[in-house]
Amino acid sequence: MDLLRAGRAGRVVCVAAFVLSVGALSACGGSSSGSSAGTARTSEPSVSASPSASAAHAKPLTEGRLKAAVITAADVPGLRADTSEDGSGAETQRITATSGGPVCTQFLNAMSAYAGTYGSSAAVVRGFTVQGSNGPVSILVSLVSHTSAAGAQRVIDDARKSAKGCAHLTYDNGGSTRMNLAPLSLPVMGDDSTVTRAGVIIGKRGFCMVMGLVRVGTVSLNVMVSSDGYDYGDLQTVAKVSVGKLKKVDPQVASAAS
Repeated sequence: MDLLRAGRAGRVVCVAAFVLSVGALSACGGSSSGSSAGTARTSEPSVSASPSASAAHAKPLTEGRLKAAVITAADVPGLRADTSEDGSGAETQRITATSGGPVCTQFLNAMSAYAGTYGSSAAVVRGFTVQGSNGPVSILVSLVSHTSAAGAQRVIDDARKSAKGCAHLTYDNGGSTRMNLAPLSLPVMGDDSTVTRAGVIIGKRGFCMVMGLVRVGTVSLNVMVSSDGYDYGDLQTVAKVSVGKLKKVDPQVASAAS
């Protein structure tokens, strides 16, 4: 399932200054939205940890096992389930950036864990909302099973590398979608991780998004947080809980990630 195409109707609209601004990144602001989920941090961390050296391989997880491992609203205080965003199935359609060039196409397909490149065999997506200090926050969480840990790691590597070379992109999302990207340096989660923030414009509507990709063994975790500001705290809280539950529910992943 393509997270970048999911949930267009439910996204939070940013302030009017953002909507038609070419400098969408600055309009979003640089601090957490201060939501009530878990123990969200209120400022952007600047320290990056070193990734683990795990290279273990294991059998890919089935969709049923991913469903058992993905978080629910009960796992993080303040979260509410948004079942309209739920879905399943590995992404089999390649996305092409209509502006920004091949490096931006690579970013889009890494974020979607395109099966043709990354060996994605199963996926589940869950939607949530949480109340922020300035309004609602939308959160999408996906778990994608890969045929090897190397395939899952390539998702992280390609997203990290391409985000550095793709400052602005456009793609067709049933309508033109523009994204202004900036990679972030945050503490490493799981075996390896990368985080990118984006100002997103769809038509005349805009929102602010933080996207985190985390590898845990043969699984890639994608957490996308959309609000009227860059919400790093909720992303880290949800990602941490997701990694912990994935390892607890599926010992195979825990052993592959150790």
